Amino acid sequence: CLYEVFDDLECKMEHAGKHLLRSVLQLMESGALVLTTNFDNLLEIYAAHQATKLESLDLTDEKKVLEWAQEKRRLSVLHIHGVYTNPSGIVLHPAGYQNVLRNTEVMREIQKLYETKSFVFLGCGRTVDDTTFQALFLEAVKHKSDLEHFMLVRREDVGEFKKLRDNMLDKGIKVISYGDEYADLPEYFERLANEICNRDVLTNSWATGSPSQTGEEQQNGFNTQKSLLQG
Repeated sequence: CLYEVFDDLECKMEHAGKHLLRSVLQLMESGALVLTTNFDNLLEIYAAHQATKLESLDLTDEKKVLEWAQEKRRLSVLHIHGVYTNPSGIVLHPAGYQNVLRNTEVMREIQKLYETKSFVFLGCGRTVDDTTFQALFLEAVKHKSDLEHFMLVRREDVGEFKKLRDNMLDKGIKVISYGDEYADLPEYFERLANEICNRDVLTNSWATGSPSQTGEEQQNGFNTQKSLLQG
């Protein structure tokens, strides 16, 4: 039973996890969109405790997905594999996505996001190998190397880091290290979220410049526009 698997998720969440969710919610309230491959609804639960109602979407509701891609449902989380609270929307096989993949209007709007916004990939190193993600974004988007997306990863073996970085470049994704330990991520992401939100308060528009950057961010080429997150 899905509910047994995901029961009491919030109770099992550590302080660092809540720290990270707080930053994601902050970005959503500033206008960022969130797309996730996770089946859980931890972000929605956390937001509810902060008096913010987030809606969980899956690809079965094509009308809402289209509105999400058109930035008309910013306080919604798009679960491309489904969410456990709606078992009928969970997809475990690529065939389950055929309806939305055949909807040219929805596909066009989703792909437009990938071409015009900056994605920040968070905790999803293998997401770009996911067949659904590739169908939604990578296969139809041309000139991917000209795009500016970012993937936050833990600093590990230098050789592996360079290999991942080189592999992602042709997909338009720049790999950035947030630190040596997983525990470094919440603080790094909080700082990034604050920079993006503070900049947007000053410009009061879709920013075209970059936030003030640390030496590490400059070295990694981190120059974000209003971010679209992938959790």
